Amino acid sequence: MNELPFLDERLSLIASLVRCGSVVADIGADHGYLVTWLVKQGICRRGFACDINEMPLARSRRTVEQYGVADRVQLVLSNGLEHLRESDADDIVIAGMGGDLISQILAAAGWKSREKRYLLQPMTRADELRRWLCANGYEILCEHCARANRFRYTVMTVRYTGEIIACGDLFAVVGRLPECGTEDARSYIRWQAEIVLKKIGGLRASKDRTEQAAPFEILYRDILRTIGEDKL
Repeated sequence: MNELPFLDERLSLIASLVRCGSVVADIGADHGYLVTWLVKQGICRRGFACDINEMPLARSRRTVEQYGVADRVQLVLSNGLEHLRESDADDIVIAGMGGDLISQILAAAGWKSREKRYLLQPMTRADELRRWLCANGYEILCEHCARANRFRYTVMTVRYTGEIIACGDLFAVVGRLPECGTEDARSYIRWQAEIVLKKIGGLRASKDRTEQAAPFEILYRDILRTIGEDKL
């Protein structure tokens, strides 16, 4: 038997961002691989594997028992953060779901703490998540890029400050990924530029909407400019 559960590149990146010595809560834990790995490695003292459904928790139970960490990982049937107390965890992982759902989970939480670190990995609608975070007092400290099969996704390290931050169109699309500097991050940014370019093409092809393409043309160039590839 392997001594540790296998983490793919996406989960490995998230694991690398969890603070050593923290108590971690994985919201939407599925098989419980991440929290089991973190506790088994000694990075986290304890952990919580949380899910809204019984079946994923049953898979997590098998995982924590298999790897001998059942005494340090608590399984919690919870709709998001609903059944976690503010004092339970230090680092909170919300990954593998849409950015809109992540926003809903944070909005529904009964507490907001400036001491927590949130590791957020939206599979879709990352731009909507960034806008929501900025509008609701959360600061994106940094972003890294993760692979999942042939796709790349952002992992945001976030904290609550209570300060509302302006979020322009460019930041909504690329966030703090230009600061990351990795080729995966650059590929993610190029991909976002291609999405905008397709929208420009659709607007240009419509006689009644041609003029609406202008702001997107500016956005497209601004996106590529963050990685030194301004072109149109």
